[in-house]
Amino acid sequence: MTDWFIPTIHTKFHIDFEWWEKSGKDFRLYLRDQLCPQCRQRFSDHRDTEMVDWVDPETAEVKRTDALWQCLRTMCAQEPDYIHPRLPLVTAIFRVFLKNNNAPLSPAELHEEFIPWKMPEVILRTLAGREVQLGLRPVSGE
Repeated sequence: MTDWFIPTIHTKFHIDFEWWEKSGKDFRLYLRDQLCPQCRQRFSDHRDTEMVDWVDPETAEVKRTDALWQCLRTMCAQEPDYIHPRLPLVTAIFRVFLKNNNAPLSPAELHEEFIPWKMPEVILRTLAGREVQLGLRPVSGE
């Protein structure tokens, strides 16, 4: 992102994988940490997991995806307490983007659809703070 701007509650955010690469942090390690206990047992390590076919429920398109992420979307994210008010807000937001296949969402949408216990302005302050957390950044061109 080259242009600086002030995001609003309607600015779309997502997980920026380029940030993960540049930061030297291991996205897959953090992804594994977001798995439910059953899936964490299934994947004792975040390395050397296979790619699997995943059918997008909205488009019916078959895509190759990481087995860790597939397990998270199809099992962990379906648990009623996967995203809950006791989680740190940044973790809850990160889990939403993992759950929805990283589809961009605004703080207003995050509040309305997934995190009703936090107002959009609070979500925005978390996402637009001085420090980028977990690669959560505005979508380029927003």
